[in-house]
Amino acid sequence: MTIEEACLKLAKYAFHKNPTGGDRAFYKLLEQSTLHTHTENGELTSMIVDTHFQVNFQGQSVPMAGIGYVASYPEFRGNGAASQLMTEILQENYQKETLFSYLAPFSYSFYSKFGYSYVFNQKHYEIDAADFPLGEKTHLTVKRTDFMTAQEDLTYVHAQAVGNGSLVRGEFEWSYYFDYKKQPHFAVFYDQAEPRGYFIYAFNGMTFIIHELITLDVQAKNTAYRFIASHAGAFDKFVYTVPSNVTLEQDMREPSRAQISLRADMMARIVNLEAYLKQFPVNADKQFTIIDEILPENNMTFGTGQAVTMTIGEFTKFVMKDVILREYF
Repeated sequence: MTIEEACLKLAKYAFHKNPTGGDRAFYKLLEQSTLHTHTENGELTSMIVDTHFQVNFQGQSVPMAGIGYVASYPEFRGNGAASQLMTEILQENYQKETLFSYLAPFSYSFYSKFGYSYVFNQKHYEIDAADFPLGEKTHLTVKRTDFMTAQEDLTYVHAQAVGNGSLVRGEFEWSYYFDYKKQPHFAVFYDQAEPRGYFIYAFNGMTFIIHELITLDVQAKNTAYRFIASHAGAFDKFVYTVPSNVTLEQDMREPSRAQISLRADMMARIVNLEAYLKQFPVNADKQFTIIDEILPENNMTFGTGQAVTMTIGEFTKFVMKDVILREYF
């Protein structure tokens, strides 16, 4: 059994389900990842997958380490292996001058010990199908299509709308999320031949699931709403998870009937502070003293003005206070 096969077996046991998209999606993820594993007597006990992404930050594409599949067999939990692997990953990424690391925590308190801070919220809508915004008929055309046909136009639209802190999607990201991990439906909105928006969606029984909706102008938004609302007769409710700054309720006829919840989501941390400051100098009337218990290389004082002391997690939250994460797959 290869180490990749052993890790897949551990992941299925630890999370008591198959990876989303099955075995092929897990192996696809590893194409852009580093596996960190712990063994005892030749037996795999723990694993973490560190996936290499780029994110948009203040208009620049910078490296980000995405942490996932943190898993141990139950008989080995509590032996410190996961903590050892997390430290190893952060040290390795520091040497590579990785600027950020993101993760979806199973425990906020556990990851805060490694310098991560709760940064991202998500907003979740459950809307009666009849209450979804109706939109308007426009001169734009709608083309339902498959992933391979749509990919170039999806990439074009997404690149114009990518938010501060969100993933920069290359060939791997598009393929992994929307061909391997999930196989949803796609619709693209065109002004003649120019794509002005897209819609990625799926069905689950009587629930209509909106995975992603990006429009570049009001015409495209009205076209998208009209296309989505046309499904109302076939579904009971629409479900949509979005960045926390989206205000779909402003376009709804009866927003009071919708179930709208704000949820704590992902955590982040700066990995290499020196590399971060070289690229993004902090213009604040403060003298920062940063404390990083995992990466003491980040312990430093910089700036002028009022003296403040922050952990690396607190400083991460400070510089990412306006960051909105788009991806909720």
